[in-house]
Amino acid sequence: MTLSEAKELLLKNNISFEELSFESEKEFLQHIALYPYTKKARSHKIISLVVKSNNAEKNIELQFNERNNVFYFNDLWFGEFDYEMFDYNEKMLAEDLLHNITEIIKGSSIVIIMHDMKHRRWGADARFDLSDGEEIEFQKTMERIEKPKSLFAKLMKSKKQYEIYDWNTYRCIIK
Repeated sequence: MTLSEAKELLLKNNISFEELSFESEKEFLQHIALYPYTKKARSHKIISLVVKSNNAEKNIELQFNERNNVFYFNDLWFGEFDYEMFDYNEKMLAEDLLHNITEIIKGSSIVIIMHDMKHRRWGADARFDLSDGEEIEFQKTMERIEKPKSLFAKLMKSKKQYEIYDWNTYRCIIK
């Protein structure tokens, strides 16, 4: 899918967006992630179509990489969560992309990103699909996150940041 095809798809479905340009993959990753891994970042240009969320913190972004002066779809992001759609069947891409964006906008997708603040790196991520009955797993995960630090974590002076968000809400827990 090219950039112009994606714009047409979004406009046809009344999804407003803005366009951002990045000179390299490193620059894009620094934009999208708190602690980006950029050692293997490539030098091609990237254009991102940004769909602003209601949570005012984490947006939907469609990443397009330049190849032979044309920008091709690479991946879908919701905040720092990467849907890994870069190796997708071209015939299914538009339909599945639209489905994922719609699920996010409906509030059916909740994302949790964990960062290790002590070592300044990404730690883990998870996406819960409420339309697929994953509320219980989400609640159990939140109970673990909201628990006080263990004695071991206190002794090791660990510091973790959890970002929990959906289309409408954003919450940050540091412990």
